[in-house]
Amino acid sequence: MILPAYIKMKNTLRYSRNREQGFTLVECMIVVAIIGIASAIAVPAIMNWLPNMRLRAEARNLYSFMQKARMEAVKNNRSTAVRFNAGVNNTYSFCDDWNSSASPAACNGAFLQVKNISTVGNGVGYGHGNATASVPGGAFPGNDISYVGNTLIFNSRGTCNGGYVYLDHQDNTTTYAAGTQTSGVIVLRKWFGTGGWQ
Repeated sequence: MILPAYIKMKNTLRYSRNREQGFTLVECMIVVAIIGIASAIAVPAIMNWLPNMRLRAEARNLYSFMQKARMEAVKNNRSTAVRFNAGVNNTYSFCDDWNSSASPAACNGAFLQVKNISTVGNGVGYGHGNATASVPGGAFPGNDISYVGNTLIFNSRGTCNGGYVYLDHQDNTTTYAAGTQTSGVIVLRKWFGTGGWQ
């Protein structure tokens, strides 16, 4: 008599355990609703964050490009240049053999590694956004490039002409300034509103 009762109880437990596995339709709907609400909150925040991320990435790319130009000048014992062109698709390009004594000064050969700041859809370009003063103070240059002749030139000792290039994003008020001191030090700064350039 005990054995059939035990088998019946075991079958009942197995049946109830099987019923507890899986999710009900109501539980699935609740999870989908939670994911939808989280997405609705997160997507606008990501869309606001994305322009600043793209601008920062382009500013760092420019900073690295300037460092490369300086290293090439020292390594090859000859002048190199980075030419900025705001008028042609927001580009900048690298010359590994710059002839300052030519009239007008020019690249011996072709400009290498032309970089386009405003790659498809990223919204970045030369500009100063909501920054109210240039890095050294005072007004911004007309095309947001303060280098004479829009050209940064490193000599074989790694020193260069001083200046700054300002980058902003069409959907964001943040501004970055990438530039050099005459000693050859390369700097990257960000505009922090009332805090100025840091």
